[in-house]
Amino acid sequence: MAQFTVMIGLLRVRMLSMNDAHIYCTPEQFAAEFKAVNDMYLNYFKLFGLEKYVMRFSTHSPEGLGKKYVNEPALWRETEDLVRRTMQESGVNFIEVADEAAFYGPKIDVQVWSSIGREFTLATNQVDFAQPKRFDLTYVDKGGVNKTPLCIHRAPLSTHERFIGFLIEHYGGAFPIWLSPVQVKLLPVGASHIDYCQKLASELRDKMIRVEVDDANETIGNKIRKAEHEKVPYILVVGDKEMKSGDLAIRRRGSKDIETISQEKFVNALLQVIKDRTN
Repeated sequence: MAQFTVMIGLLRVRMLSMNDAHIYCTPEQFAAEFKAVNDMYLNYFKLFGLEKYVMRFSTHSPEGLGKKYVNEPALWRETEDLVRRTMQESGVNFIEVADEAAFYGPKIDVQVWSSIGREFTLATNQVDFAQPKRFDLTYVDKGGVNKTPLCIHRAPLSTHERFIGFLIEHYGGAFPIWLSPVQVKLLPVGASHIDYCQKLASELRDKMIRVEVDDANETIGNKIRKAEHEKVPYILVVGDKEMKSGDLAIRRRGSKDIETISQEKFVNALLQVIKDRTN
């Protein structure tokens, strides 16, 4: 009886990239700095169209001091009060969860929901009063006394790789124009229109517009279907008429209508949309 060996290849993540920072501040500066981080996250929600979110404020448990949490009872009480007061004064949507803090301080986990209802941890805003002591960091206060600063550890937008996965799901691949990997697709009707499309594409790239030319030896119908499947925001069909007039025949994502517009007007409008980050 013949024997067969089956080898299964697995694609594994080799690296994750995160943009985080540590903000060192005095207790007097803490509220403003912590609020600034939260405000940055609120701007992200608006930018990416994330309407459902909650900030989960995790506190410690006194029974866990010295075991699960750094044994600094006074600092725990002080920083939790500071965070709670800052969240209330900011008027953001938050809930409080006991006994889920980081071992080094209270934290905010930013929970968002994609358009299909999947919950996702977008970012974190944490207080760290263990690291400044560990590194023997001090500052001199107004009275000339050496004191240990507080540390705010913030990590927006998760890891870049995971966040891109979230955005693909959230938008269903139909990214806002400013975020689309390809913003314009040029479709030459025939071989005689390819050079014109390449020249036009070069002009658009010079204006920092992301553009591709589909020069495959296929019917224009097939090219349009491919571009629609790729959810490109703007499909530009180029034939004899467009080459002669210099105007553009534009098909917007989600529409079957074709709009004729001058190249200058189209480029100016597109650049404004990209600049404003609107759709």
